[in-house]
Amino acid sequence: MLLWTEKWSLTALLLPLLWWSCVNGEFYSSIHAMSKVFGYEQKLLQHMQKFIADNDSKLDFLKARLEEFERERNEALQWGVAYFESPLNKYLLSKRLTLDWQRIANLMAASTGEKSLSRLHQLRQRKHMPNEAELEGAIDGLLRLQSIYRLQTKHVAAGILDGVSYGTQLNAEHCLDIGQQALRLEHLQLAHAWLMEANNRLTTAEDHHQLQPQIAEKLAQVKARLSNNQGVNGTVEKIEEHSPVPENLTVLSEFDAYRYTCSGHIKPTPSDQRDLRCGYLTETHPFLLLAPLKVEELRTEPLLLLYHEVLYQSEIDVITKLTRNKIERATVTGQNSSTVSNARTSQFTFIPKTRHKVLRTIDQRVEDMTGLNLMFAEDHQFSNYGVGGHYAQHMDWFYPNAFETNQVANPEMGNRIATVLFYLTDVAQGGGTAFPIIKQLLKPEKYAAAFWYNLHASGVGDTRVLHGACPIIAGSKWVLNRWIRENYQSDKRPCELWDDSQISLSQLLELSRRASKQI
Repeated sequence: MLLWTEKWSLTALLLPLLWWSCVNGEFYSSIHAMSKVFGYEQKLLQHMQKFIADNDSKLDFLKARLEEFERERNEALQWGVAYFESPLNKYLLSKRLTLDWQRIANLMAASTGEKSLSRLHQLRQRKHMPNEAELEGAIDGLLRLQSIYRLQTKHVAAGILDGVSYGTQLNAEHCLDIGQQALRLEHLQLAHAWLMEANNRLTTAEDHHQLQPQIAEKLAQVKARLSNNQGVNGTVEKIEEHSPVPENLTVLSEFDAYRYTCSGHIKPTPSDQRDLRCGYLTETHPFLLLAPLKVEELRTEPLLLLYHEVLYQSEIDVITKLTRNKIERATVTGQNSSTVSNARTSQFTFIPKTRHKVLRTIDQRVEDMTGLNLMFAEDHQFSNYGVGGHYAQHMDWFYPNAFETNQVANPEMGNRIATVLFYLTDVAQGGGTAFPIIKQLLKPEKYAAAFWYNLHASGVGDTRVLHGACPIIAGSKWVLNRWIRENYQSDKRPCELWDDSQISLSQLLELSRRASKQI
């Protein structure tokens, strides 16, 4: 078991919210929301195309008149004074210098494409259009990926993420933007790496003239701060992007344990896995004798199970329709209020099981899987994660202060005794669920579901199931949470004859074995 030097850190006190409220923007926190914004960009392009087309027509007309006037003028120059002997030529010249040139002047002064420009402005003011804060959030997600998965800046700038090339190159200006934000966020080593990459990617004389002074200024700031930072690895002349992985991974802060689990540095040993089983589950409900479930033990103390193929594509299709245009930026519950936080970057919504029979069918399946009563389970929560989307380490169970400050809906239902987490999609890279204390990393597997108890049998919150959603490198992650409450579970999961929050069954058996040897 890991020992925590910051056992009660702020992020450990952030609990999942039980209800949702509208939060504008935050497109970067969800692939679903980003797809919607991407549709808006198509409309912006259409308005821009109309603006250009209108102005092209205007310019084409002016070019044609210019050629006509120049042709007539050249003809007049060739004729000389004789040109004005014709009354028709006098008329044409007079007409050009009065009516024709007045029309030309009016056309040149007209604001062509004004309607398209107005519509473009209106579209830019829409509620869900991204702003500068959204851009900062997207960069923050990229830096989070880089930090947790220890990605090299030169690889990211070249479009290579954790060994996979996506063919997207960043230029010097992009690297400078990322470096500046890393500096603002005090990610000094990453800031230095991005600014150096920006300098390496200066290609044109214009880039050198405009960007190099900014890069030099920011690099000087980074080096000045690093020189005062005793914890930095390396000298100012040679600065490593990432601090070395600690030799002892059992004494870490909660966040460090979470990120090293996400990156695969913390993982179970062969002895941890020696007694684990997998097979077909039949004993929790008679129906399973006819349709057993495939289940895999990932841990026995505390219990962590992974059920395979417990959802159908037809059910996911229904869920997709139910959640369309309903998800909003997820919040977390602090000690006194619920707020948007960088500890949780995703979008979610809650839907009651009464909305569709498929949700009731899923609940019946959960009862068959777990043997628990879902009468007082919370509404179905659906979440979607976007650029670097994650949910840092947290507990699903509520701390006592959440009940005392009325932050828990229907407190009479009790605390969250257990969680069932369904994976509705595969994820190309990243996006796992990390349990740092028990050294487990669950990779998203479409149609699968994870199950664990949040509380000891005694009703005390189990700190061993601290977990977090790792950032997504590439892909889209949809999950369904079923949070099951304590009410009506006493006959489903009775208390033990000992306080299992103080001692586990294996420890109790070991003490009993030692005692018997001494007799």
